[in-house]
Amino acid sequence: MKQMRYSGAITALCFVILCSVLIFPGNAACQTITEFSSGLTAGAIPWGMTSGPDGNLWFTEQAGNRIGRITTSGVITEFSDGLSANSYPLGITAGSDGNLWFTVTGGIGRITTSGVITLFSTGLPSYSNPIEITLGPDGNLWFTDYGAIGKITTSGVITEFTTGLPVNSYPMGITAGPDGNLWFTDYTAGAIGKITTSGVITEFTTGLAAYSAPVEITTGPDGNLWFTDYDGGAVGKITPSGSITEFPVELGAYSGPWGIACGPDGNLWFTDYREGGIGKITTSGVVTESFSGISTNSGPRRIIVGPDGNLWFAESATSKIGRMSEIKTVCSATLDEKFVLNISYLSHTGTAGTMSLWANLVYTYNVTYPTWTIFKLTTFGVINNPSSSCTPSTLGSDLSLHIPDVLLSDGVTHVSADLQYSPDLSTSGNIYFVVKNYSILSQ
Repeated sequence: MKQMRYSGAITALCFVILCSVLIFPGNAACQTITEFSSGLTAGAIPWGMTSGPDGNLWFTEQAGNRIGRITTSGVITEFSDGLSANSYPLGITAGSDGNLWFTVTGGIGRITTSGVITLFSTGLPSYSNPIEITLGPDGNLWFTDYGAIGKITTSGVITEFTTGLPVNSYPMGITAGPDGNLWFTDYTAGAIGKITTSGVITEFTTGLAAYSAPVEITTGPDGNLWFTDYDGGAVGKITPSGSITEFPVELGAYSGPWGIACGPDGNLWFTDYREGGIGKITTSGVVTESFSGISTNSGPRRIIVGPDGNLWFAESATSKIGRMSEIKTVCSATLDEKFVLNISYLSHTGTAGTMSLWANLVYTYNVTYPTWTIFKLTTFGVINNPSSSCTPSTLGSDLSLHIPDVLLSDGVTHVSADLQYSPDLSTSGNIYFVVKNYSILSQ
């Protein structure tokens, strides 16, 4: 690829941006919450939830001992053949094999999109109690267990890792991080952990209160890991290097954040299990929460972005599935003081038609090309119901990015920018873009 050189003006602009104060544009909207229970067994206690490869949402029923499926229009189907009365399924995720994988007491389950269930337990100790599960960067499924982190291949081979975990460890949430590792919460030890795909575990506690009990964790739009602290009543973030910051929710008398997900608007959204609300936190730590439209004492747990671009969550206490729609898609992209580029509305036209997406990229310095302005793709998702009529950013067939409006971190300056996909830099599963040109629109 022909090397591209950029003027000192771009480097100077980058420095100014990095030193500026972050101000996000307004993105308030009137969110609508809809609850679904028809077809769901009474007292089922929905727990985990994930988007399936079939365009539906899949969830677990802890007390119902079933796996549920709900369409984006709210039609629920339950599957129980192959599950015992004491299975207690909890976590669920989509695998690399086109199936759904979930945790049960003493085992790991697999369900096809047609509802065929298979259980695996060989390799697990008798006291095993897997909680959450996620797809790893190595194509395997990784899960948390009592005193261990485990992985299972799509053929059903299980391996567990314990070295590096304290005696009182009970890992709970787990997610694939932006650094190629798996990150997890250690509920009883009050720590955030990291495990490499080869099984090396490191835990971090500095920055967490002594009474912390972290639950769920996800990769944020800023390249950090964000987690909920149930007993601490806070939402926290940890950098890939292990630096932790917590933001108290303090919006209810007894807040208990549980699930957390990166929303289509570039914010983190979480459930408040104790207070029965849905909260939002910006990457700068500003928290808001809503209880409107949710049943009293609903006990929401897992929250995800569905294939329709809405937020979906499991209400454990009321045995319902909730949907929050009308999350406003922001037109302007934003660039914060840490050089995180959030593209909230991105359009791509390909052989399958036009898709609406959101994406987040982070500036990455490359010693080989010190004058290049390089961005690494960290997270992205599909928006099936964009709620904006403005002009979106575009992703071309050659993977070139045109962003018509980027609000810089001074909260005043708007620029347009063009970025080009770099095949030379995009190795080991990472995707990089290089800035080709930009122009100032207003100040």
